[in-house]
Amino acid sequence: MKGKPACRILLFRHGETANSKEVCFNGHFDVGLSQRGQQQFQHWAEMLKQENLKAIYSSDLKRTRNSAEFIAKEHGLEPVSYPELRELSFGTWEGMSISEVEAAYPGEMKVRMESVTSFQADGGETYPQLQARVIPKFEEIVARHHNDQIVMVCHGGVNRVILSHLLGIPMDKIFRIHQDYAALNIIQYYEKEPIVEYIGNAELFTSQNQEKKTAIQ
Repeated sequence: MKGKPACRILLFRHGETANSKEVCFNGHFDVGLSQRGQQQFQHWAEMLKQENLKAIYSSDLKRTRNSAEFIAKEHGLEPVSYPELRELSFGTWEGMSISEVEAAYPGEMKVRMESVTSFQADGGETYPQLQARVIPKFEEIVARHHNDQIVMVCHGGVNRVILSHLLGIPMDKIFRIHQDYAALNIIQYYEKEPIVEYIGNAELFTSQNQEKKTAIQ
């Protein structure tokens, strides 16, 4: 028995970024959306304009705030932004491409690939540290909206730690959760019990004729 429906969360990853042509460690680097990233959330805004949305949240970085604003505008809402919902910090790697990191920090990419969840770039965070700041804020937001449908626009890493926390997935397996640009995840609470109904769909914005882009976060 699931119980009475409670908070419903439409959890998005932000749209495609302006530097998406090259895989970059964006982290807290405040890059904006590409034209396609804007189009992705214009589409989502159109699809959701008949939904009863009570609030919209994002991190305080441009790529999530701007994505959230497209949806918020259709509902007369103002997105609420929190730094706790920022992407994993990559420290001195912020904004660098893989080739730039390999040149500046020889051998460290190999170390990261062998232990992604525990690796910590100079001045950056580990995934357990990311989870430690994201989950309390996520739970605070959910508690604020017991019977509401809300939107959260976050980052690939943030979404993965939220979903892995709810599903009980070990930290070293979080990259089994796919989060493309503009991906939608749906979380439905029944009293205090969360059910993940939908994970990582962004198929509305891809086609066989379109180059598929890959991002680290």
